[in-house]
Amino acid sequence: MQHRICLYVLSAAIGASTAPAQALDLALPGVNTGATSFEDGGGGVGHMFQTSNSRFDANRNYDAKGEKRPMRYDRALWIARLHYAYTSSRQAFGGHLGGELIVPLLDLELDLGPAHVSGSGLGNPSLGGYVQWRDKRLFGKRLDARLALAASLPLGDYDRNAKLNPGTDYYSINPYYAFTWHHSDAWEISGRLMYLWNGSSDDPETRLHAAFGQPVHRIQPGRALHYNLSASHALNARWRLGLAMYHLQQTSADRINGHAQPASKERLFGIGPGVQWRAGAHRFIGNVYAEGAAKNRAAGSQLVARYLYVWR
Repeated sequence: MQHRICLYVLSAAIGASTAPAQALDLALPGVNTGATSFEDGGGGVGHMFQTSNSRFDANRNYDAKGEKRPMRYDRALWIARLHYAYTSSRQAFGGHLGGELIVPLLDLELDLGPAHVSGSGLGNPSLGGYVQWRDKRLFGKRLDARLALAASLPLGDYDRNAKLNPGTDYYSINPYYAFTWHHSDAWEISGRLMYLWNGSSDDPETRLHAAFGQPVHRIQPGRALHYNLSASHALNARWRLGLAMYHLQQTSADRINGHAQPASKERLFGIGPGVQWRAGAHRFIGNVYAEGAAKNRAAGSQLVARYLYVWR
């Protein structure tokens, strides 16, 4: 069982570095872009602990039209997530009830033009509940699935005067539906369909005042739809090889002081190979992604390495 990234790096000043005043795009809080892949919908009664690490490297930053911004941009971001989940024997809606907690830590190095920013800290923890279904049928084939409601809590490191904030001072809600469809004993197709809703901040970062061109009293990043899809083939009882992808599309504009911001929607796409090793209660998954089709975001590459341990 794998779950969402809970990371926030507010780069509004970065996004506004080439934008006129009154046309500021905020950065969406971090979500699951490629952090889950093969056999994502599975899960049985018991406990699961996962340590998940992602490395993002990017040297391209794109504007609202998908054109590369001319200013120098170089980002190296590490995210480590500690994740505990428990699926109980109690049932509802034909599945088993469960809960999860994810605590993210991050380390960032960023060069923007002549400026250099670095920092590390605690991101917003994520707490959620879910229903887990096993051994259902779709077109006569086995289907495992999970429906979850997760909230990112404003408990991470946040200081309105800081240059870099690992956490936010507002809530985000990120429900998802994860599934794994077993086409055969060897082939499986997995996906996670997600929605992001963000609350508002009444104590926004002070640097936004200069970027926006007037005092900023309230901000609210827009809503977004995003998904992960993957397919893998079992080489033997322990090893799988496959391909995974992700896509994020912001669906509503950011709001500053109650006003929608033009050309503020984000987009990102990533695709690449992956491998999985499983032995008893132990499981390792690695994915590599190349990113593109970005708008109001940076794009580059991502490496994901996850280790899971399951016990009853």
